[in-house]
Amino acid sequence: MVLSNIQKQKIVSKIRNSNTFKNAPTSNALLQYLHEATLKGTNLKEAVIDIEFFRNKEPTEKSNPRVRVNVYNLRKKLTKYYDSEGKDETWQVLIDKGQYEIRFIKKPDAVSLFKRISWAKALPYVGLLVAIMALIYTNTAPKTPKIWKSFISTKVPTNLFIGDHFGISGKTITGNTGWTRDFQINNINEFYLYVDKNPELKNTIKPANYTYTTRMGALATQQFQRLYQYYNKNILIKFSTLTSISDIKEGNAIYAGPIKNKNKFTHFLNEANPHIKISEYSLHISNHPTIKDTTLNLKSSMVDEEYAIVSKYPSIGDTEHFVFFSEHDIGVSATAEYFTNMDSLQSFTNTYLKDKNYFTAVFKVKGQNRTNTDIKLERVIGF
Repeated sequence: MVLSNIQKQKIVSKIRNSNTFKNAPTSNALLQYLHEATLKGTNLKEAVIDIEFFRNKEPTEKSNPRVRVNVYNLRKKLTKYYDSEGKDETWQVLIDKGQYEIRFIKKPDAVSLFKRISWAKALPYVGLLVAIMALIYTNTAPKTPKIWKSFISTKVPTNLFIGDHFGISGKTITGNTGWTRDFQINNINEFYLYVDKNPELKNTIKPANYTYTTRMGALATQQFQRLYQYYNKNILIKFSTLTSISDIKEGNAIYAGPIKNKNKFTHFLNEANPHIKISEYSLHISNHPTIKDTTLNLKSSMVDEEYAIVSKYPSIGDTEHFVFFSEHDIGVSATAEYFTNMDSLQSFTNTYLKDKNYFTAVFKVKGQNRTNTDIKLERVIGF
């Protein structure tokens, strides 16, 4: 039987409306795009998908893992769908590894196959097959990357802290009432210290009832949640302005956000790293056996190019931190994607973590409209 295009669309639509896909907007939309592109005969390559689906107006010749990561996640979603809601479907959607075209395959008729089998002759082979399948499963079950093993393969909970921004409610620069962000005031204590020094503002401004986070928060959260979902683990999401030291001590912690909000993780990074210190907008490398003392200016006047700092280090008790710092959005977004992509994780581990468990890495990231287009690893200091 050959499916018509209408029948194929019905199959795709049923998948997109399933519980498995309803909370996965990117995978949902990407499935529809790949289906339509396959029907049109589009030569589906990474660059084509990056431009047409992800709307990248200035593609780069360098490898961008965004397409591979999202198609990889789509395959996982399809597998999950056919393991649960779609287990009785006659036709299945398949995206072959290394390819991006959509294929429709028909499941074998299990009843007729069952009748044709001579079970008296087949029974010994069934036992052998079961043993082989168990061996294959043992050796092919998803292995946690070394970098994430202490986070994902333990019972210690993980908290994801998103770097948000403290706000002030009151008179704005236009003279009206609204919400204001001042980079010199990053928490309630700093707010009241400022008011004490400027008492004339006491009745005109007050701490806002809410903070804000940029697009970076959503993108980073999406990357880390996908990684944890793949390994059937949960991750709790919190905001840095509402975070206390006791919150950080609750388990392993991931921080994704800016340096300029004076988050509490800078202190922990400085305490744990033997050769790295961050102060204000500078990163200092000192007392390293092979690297000259260096100071790197992290402050960038351009929103389309900046440094990003990623560090994994031991923290309080048996917990660990994995932090992603930059001044603007693109640095954190790019490095979060880099460290949740299996290919780049494996390459980074093989190159820099052969005999190390912890590290601080410096990246140079370029982008456009707060979206990263190129990421370059500048330096890794393991310890």
